Amino acid sequence: MNTLASLLLLTALTIPTPTLVLRNGARIDVEGSIRQEEGRVIFRHAGVLYSLPGSEVDFEGTRAAAANVVLVRGDEDRMKLKVSREERDRLLRELEQNHNGQPSHPDGLRVFPASPEAATNSEDEWSWRRNARGYEEAVRRAKEELQMLYDRADGLKQRILTLTSLGYKSGQFTYETSQLQQTYDEIPRAQLEVERAQRALDQFRDDARRLGVMPGWLR
Repeated sequence: MNTLASLLLLTALTIPTPTLVLRNGARIDVEGSIRQEEGRVIFRHAGVLYSLPGSEVDFEGTRAAAANVVLVRGDEDRMKLKVSREERDRLLRELEQNHNGQPSHPDGLRVFPASPEAATNSEDEWSWRRNARGYEEAVRRAKEELQMLYDRADGLKQRILTLTSLGYKSGQFTYETSQLQQTYDEIPRAQLEVERAQRALDQFRDDARRLGVMPGWLR
């Protein structure tokens, strides 16, 4: 195919647009335009030439995104993108190299930038994960404090029994008995803290379910 024919084909199948819109809603910044050929869409991003199946592209959305591109009208009132002859020649050379089997990426991989939607989802996901871990950690700490009180009470009771078996009078281990009573007094408060922490976690999970948050984001 000669250069003139290639340029005509490029004009016929090229959509001038700053953004390539995919059917899944992702948006990719494009340098200059996109080109559709043999069921594939070819475009440039960050100085690298990429291609992907045309079935993945939302052409109507892409054309809508191109509404703000500066266009000029030719003598026949046909819309043409402002592209220099040198730029077109360079694009044609790179496309010809790509058709000859040379990868557009140094590693031979088609790498696409993350869409703004994907970035937003990632931020939301980690926000929910952090909050879930915070509520779960509060429950763990409350349970650990309650268990520490139980263990302390058991230790004090064992010491009092030992002193009693050794013949000590009750007046000789008043410290242990006062500490045991104080521990018993603290247990109801610790139990309440466990209930509050668990209730907050359950409410958080219920709110997430109502908002449609994926269960995997809460782990």
